[in-house]
Amino acid sequence: MKQYILMLLCITSFSSALFSQTATDFTTDDCNGISHSLFDSLDAGNVIVIAWVMPCGACAVYGKYAYNAAYSFALSHPGRVDFYLVDDYANTSCSNLVNWGNSNQMPLNTAFSTSAISMSDYGDNGMPKVVVLGGINHSVYYNMNDNQINFIDVQSAINTALASPSNISEHEEVLGLSTFPNPTNGLLNINYEVKNLNSISFEIVNVLGENLLSIYEDNSFSLGAHKKIIDISSLETGVYFLNIYSGFKVKTTRFIVSN
Repeated sequence: MKQYILMLLCITSFSSALFSQTATDFTTDDCNGISHSLFDSLDAGNVIVIAWVMPCGACAVYGKYAYNAAYSFALSHPGRVDFYLVDDYANTSCSNLVNWGNSNQMPLNTAFSTSAISMSDYGDNGMPKVVVLGGINHSVYYNMNDNQINFIDVQSAINTALASPSNISEHEEVLGLSTFPNPTNGLLNINYEVKNLNSISFEIVNVLGENLLSIYEDNSFSLGAHKKIIDISSLETGVYFLNIYSGFKVKTTRFIVSN
C-alpha cells in the first residue's frame, strides 16, 4: 500500500511538472481583431497574466486578484505586464466577455474568446484559472485555480518573471509606453522613452480601428524619457488605443475615457 501511495505521488508530481515548466505558444486575434503571438510578446520582455473565466461570480472574485496584481506594475514597469481575460471554453461572445470584465472592475484587459488559448495546456481546468508567463525561456511562474489564487502570490510571480532574462534590446526605438490616469477625460498624459534617433508620431484609434487623432512630434534630437499631453476632450466615453510610432516600430497601449 505504501509503495502504491509513493508511486501515485510520483506520478502526480511528474504530471504537475509537465504543466508547470513551459508555456504553450499561440497566435490568435483578440476581441478587437488585433493579432497576438505569445512567444513574441514574452521574447520582447513582456509578462503575460492569463485568467480563464466562465464568466461567473467566483471567477470575478479570484480573477480580480490576478487583475489587480498585474496592474500594480503599471507605474513601475509601464507596458511590460498585460492581463489576458480569456473565456474558458470559447463559448462566450466577445461582447459579453468584455461587458463582464467591465462590470467586475477589470476594464483594462486584453479579451479573447478563442480555443487557441487553452487552459488544459496548464493542467487541471479551473473557474477561474490563472497563469503568469514570462522570459525568453517562456516559463510558467504561476499556475493556480479557483480559491488558491491570491494577489500576493500572483504579484510575486510577476516580479520573478520581470527579473528573468529577456531579449529587450537597447536599440529598440520606444520603451515603457504608458498613459495616466486611466480612466481619464479631457487630457491624456503619456510617458515614453526614446532609445533611437527616430521621429515620433502618435495615433489614437477606437475599438473598430478607426483613426481619430494623429500627432507628429520630432524628438530625433532627444533620447531618453519624454512626457506628452494630448487633448482628448472630443472623445466620447469608451475604450481607445494609443499607438506610438518610431521608425518602423509601433507600440500600443489601451486607455479608457470616462466623461
